[in-house]
Amino acid sequence: MNDKKTEYRYREIIRYNIIGIVMNIFLSIGKITIGILTHAHAVILDGIEGLSDLVSSIFSIFSAKIGAKKADRNHPFGYGRSEYLVSLLVTIIIMFFGVRSIVESIQVIIDPHDAPDYNPAVIIIMVISLVLKFFYGVQLRKKGREINSVGMIMSGNDALGDALTSAAILAAVIINNIFGIDIEHYLCIGISVLIIITGWNMMRECVTKLIGTNVDPVFSKNIRSMIIMEDGVLNVSNLVIHNYGEGIQVGSVEIEVDENMRASEISRISRNLIRKSDELGLILTSVGISAANVDSPEAAEMWDQILDVIRHHKDIKKAHSFEVDFEKKLISFSIVPDYNAPDREGSRELLFKELRQLFPDMTIEINEGRES
Repeated sequence: MNDKKTEYRYREIIRYNIIGIVMNIFLSIGKITIGILTHAHAVILDGIEGLSDLVSSIFSIFSAKIGAKKADRNHPFGYGRSEYLVSLLVTIIIMFFGVRSIVESIQVIIDPHDAPDYNPAVIIIMVISLVLKFFYGVQLRKKGREINSVGMIMSGNDALGDALTSAAILAAVIINNIFGIDIEHYLCIGISVLIIITGWNMMRECVTKLIGTNVDPVFSKNIRSMIIMEDGVLNVSNLVIHNYGEGIQVGSVEIEVDENMRASEISRISRNLIRKSDELGLILTSVGISAANVDSPEAAEMWDQILDVIRHHKDIKKAHSFEVDFEKKLISFSIVPDYNAPDREGSRELLFKELRQLFPDMTIEINEGRES
């Protein structure tokens, strides 16, 4: 893997979060101080929410420090997934402050305190907050996409949400000063609901990544294209890629080669594929081999017949790794099912019965492959 690229990635995460820490300290102190002096409850809550962003940035720096650690005996593929765990903690903090804001706003609506005094200081601090949070959020999301950091993208979305909050408070100030109507607490409730919804979506994404999900289809396609272009490779199957953190992809693949190919030639192909995969950002841990009966017209005809049957099974995405042993009367191949199909096992049994009727004298062996 490219260590310089990984170091740059974590360095950028730390740099942007330090900027966020300095900005949130300045804004939170300003908002809380001005909010207390002017009895502006929404401004105080916005300042407290900024403290949650401060904590989030500290967590993100801590995560980047852990993620940058080299692989060791207990963690052979590094600590990259720690970023997802910290991002999950950040979303919990965001949702907590969203719920707290709703509760406190309802309490103030039921039992009003001193009316807010929206003087120019409130407008100035909220305009500064709107501008800083907006540009910081845009740059954070842009950099997050550039270096594949889900945490930075989430923090960027949170910063843009803070900018929306500042805009809403400014609108409340204008409405209050012009019409004498105090709507700040109702705005707080609406904004808090949006914060909770955003946090929930972010939490779902973090949990999905922690559990495991498919990698970027473009990345998978590039790896597959590289493999199939290797001299001697007839087909690519069972390409499985695991995500061990953004930028840390680990996988395995099975390739089909001529059954008459020498072991030394197969070894050369495996070494080339491992080296080229590393250049593309994939740690290829193993290369499985399937032998293809490329010189047997009878085997080719049987495979065509099997594929014709499989085409009628819409819940089977593809078939590969076909082998036939005429002496042992054995047909073997693998299928990749559609994991959204309601009855994968039933479909496989039906396929087995259909092929038994087509080749009554042969033993049928159907394996289930997996692909990213």
